[in-house]
Amino acid sequence: MSNAVIGFFLIRFFLGRLGEAQYGVWVLIGSLFRYRGILSMGLNSAINRHIPVCLAKDDREGISKVISTALFFFSILAVLVGLLSFVLYANVGDWFAVQPDLVERAGQLVLVTGLCFAISSPLQLTSAVLSGLQRYDIIGIVTLVILVVRTALVVAFLLGGYGLLTMGLVFGISEIGTRALQYVYVRRLLPGVALSTHNIDLSLLRDMLFYGMNTFMYAMGALVMYKASDLIIGIFLGTAQISRFAVATAGVLLLSQFLQAFTAAIKPAVSDLDARDEHSRVQEIAFLTQKYSLLVIVPAACFLIVLGREFLTVWVGSKFSDPAVVGSLAAVLTILTVGHCLRLTQHSNFLVLVGRGEHKVFGLLTAVTALVCVCGSVLTVKFLGWGLKGIAWCNAVPVGLVSGLILPVYFNRKMRITFGQSLTRVWWPALLGSLPAVALMALWKSLARPDSWLELLAVLAATAITTSLCGWRFSLQQVERQRLLQVLSRRRRAPQIETSEVPLI
Repeated sequence: MSNAVIGFFLIRFFLGRLGEAQYGVWVLIGSLFRYRGILSMGLNSAINRHIPVCLAKDDREGISKVISTALFFFSILAVLVGLLSFVLYANVGDWFAVQPDLVERAGQLVLVTGLCFAISSPLQLTSAVLSGLQRYDIIGIVTLVILVVRTALVVAFLLGGYGLLTMGLVFGISEIGTRALQYVYVRRLLPGVALSTHNIDLSLLRDMLFYGMNTFMYAMGALVMYKASDLIIGIFLGTAQISRFAVATAGVLLLSQFLQAFTAAIKPAVSDLDARDEHSRVQEIAFLTQKYSLLVIVPAACFLIVLGREFLTVWVGSKFSDPAVVGSLAAVLTILTVGHCLRLTQHSNFLVLVGRGEHKVFGLLTAVTALVCVCGSVLTVKFLGWGLKGIAWCNAVPVGLVSGLILPVYFNRKMRITFGQSLTRVWWPALLGSLPAVALMALWKSLARPDSWLELLAVLAATAITTSLCGWRFSLQQVERQRLLQVLSRRRRAPQIETSEVPLI
């Protein structure tokens, strides 16, 4: 959450200090290196499942093999990332529409960022191991500490007159620091785990990659939907247009990152319960997490649609010389919000299936959808000249159709959930809790259109309060209220209870 929020608010600062063209270079290079995850082929997802399964079976040797094998794989990956960084460094000016005076700087940024990522690559398994151990407290603390230090350094250096290369170095070193700190904690939590070449199991690696491939297709499909547009714009339209598209998509990305953090614990919990054959509790997790996700998604999406133009005007309106730019970006934001929020409604369902190892169709459909988005975006930009709105439509329509129609039906069949159960346990209570806040936003805009940060924050606060009160009253059952009160009051059950008695949430 902190990472997403700080990144969101830094956009305005970056635009002011770097300008549209340089900030576009930063977004472009960042988008390129986001694709380094392709090389991992979903192995982190396999680690995230194998660790809780081994724990459920008290298989310490299995944990040693999982971690040693993953470390071997990611060490090879580090070499590939380094080599690809040199290739990209030599060709960035030829492959993308970077301004001539920024080509050399863009290449240097590629080299600095890429080599830092290569150094940190062998230890990227640490996040997956900690997640498999369900130690999200450690992941959160390490991430937050590094984030605060990194943000302070970036802001200080930019105010001091430094530029893109310094930013890339700070971000790269912070990645190395994060992985190193997480590795220290992993070693403390698993002191009996032996890391050695003798524990490298190639057959296990094959099985992990086979499992991870389906998660890989889903994750890469989602990444392509969000980030391929930056590359297409960089190839055909230039880095200034990348900056504008990044502004338009920032709100949707913020919501997406929050949902991913909010639902991160689902997969290892489902893997643990599935290993114990507690299928009814897995189904209960599916109901609860999608309902809670909808209580976040519906009000947030409606805010971006109803008040998107007002939000963009207050946030970055002064950074663009042409007032019409904000209007066109608001249209792009509206289009993307509809499509991608439909995808987010299925994210928790995907994690449930990943935890059970039954996510193949989800991955295939997401990958195919991403391919359609890319092909449509190239067509509309290169041949039809529709610009940013064309890219937005090509992202929203395929995503909306697949996520709104096909994936829900598939998930319900896989989980043996009827349409009536989905409606009464998930959608109806979620809508009862969130629609009053939507009505409040629409009424507020019609009576007093917000035109300042203070007024926008007032709308957000009123929306959050309304959703919380209505969600508590209309969306949550009595047992859920009691469970939430226990979490908020930090009460814990006795440590001697059986594992099967641990609360679902």
